[in-house]
Amino acid sequence: MPPETTYGIISDVHRDPRIVAPALDILKQLGAQKILVNGDIGERKRTLQESQDFVARILQALGQSGLESRISTGSHEAIAAFEPVLQYFSEKYPNLISIFKEPKIEETDHHVAFLPGSDFVCGGEYQIGSNESIPSGLYLQLDDRLHPYSPEAHRLLQNAGQLRGVLRYTNPNDLKKLVSEPEKTIVVCHVPRRFDGKEAVDVAYFSERPDKSIIPGVVVESLLRQRYGTIHDEEISLLATANGFPLRRENRGNEHLQKLYQELGITKAVSGHFHESTHKAHDAAVQPVQEGEFVDELYWNSGHLDVGHCGLLHVKDGKVAYQNVDLKEYMRQPRQ
Repeated sequence: MPPETTYGIISDVHRDPRIVAPALDILKQLGAQKILVNGDIGERKRTLQESQDFVARILQALGQSGLESRISTGSHEAIAAFEPVLQYFSEKYPNLISIFKEPKIEETDHHVAFLPGSDFVCGGEYQIGSNESIPSGLYLQLDDRLHPYSPEAHRLLQNAGQLRGVLRYTNPNDLKKLVSEPEKTIVVCHVPRRFDGKEAVDVAYFSERPDKSIIPGVVVESLLRQRYGTIHDEEISLLATANGFPLRRENRGNEHLQKLYQELGITKAVSGHFHESTHKAHDAAVQPVQEGEFVDELYWNSGHLDVGHCGLLHVKDGKVAYQNVDLKEYMRQPRQ
């Protein structure tokens, strides 16, 4: 019988990368043997150097942890700010592994398959698409299509003023190549599949602008309080609508992933992305799964690290159990 494996999982670092080092210390104290980084460890800053410094601080902490760490992307990483930095630190620290090089972990009793990027990017350049005819790879973004990347095409299109940007595209059907034993497989993807239910891991709280861009609901609330001062909860929705920021709370998971998981028989998946759903866990019917209980079916948002949330995934005999970790609880404890 294979021994239990414990993965520490972090994602969604948007404010201060210095939180990663203490998070890793606590996860190690709690028994993490390996680390899975599930995206949003990059952020667009004023300059490329500042953006790279943000990623560097996180990768430095991961490298110094000594734990094998698999690095994936979410909705905020920009290619130029992320890939050269990851290459540098993975050469310096062999324990850092890009999931673009190794997209799958195979253990005796379980597999972990990674699907990088996000279907909705927030300044990032790693996109999970829905066009099955476009293979995964690096592309140049034009107004009406994606063009395969090459340095020459990049130069020509940029000089002609036709280039919108660079994109690393992920075809979600790549998962079909990675899943050989679905009953053993845990999918790690920044975005969750679609569910129905107000307690699901894909519930988002947001306001949508006319141009379809998204403002997190907590940001709208903060702006309203700055403007109006103390606001009762029942007033927030009315004031938001009156100011042109109607608030919505709804399931925003990926419908293509929903169909794909069902087709492949995936019943275990870890996600992040939706900060409003931090530390939620349930089965396919959106029935709660108890923390610490080993199960065959689990969909879990492992936590939004900006608020000190991360987690541990325990795997034993193909079953999984989750452990929510709130850093504030451990930081308040006196040192032994």
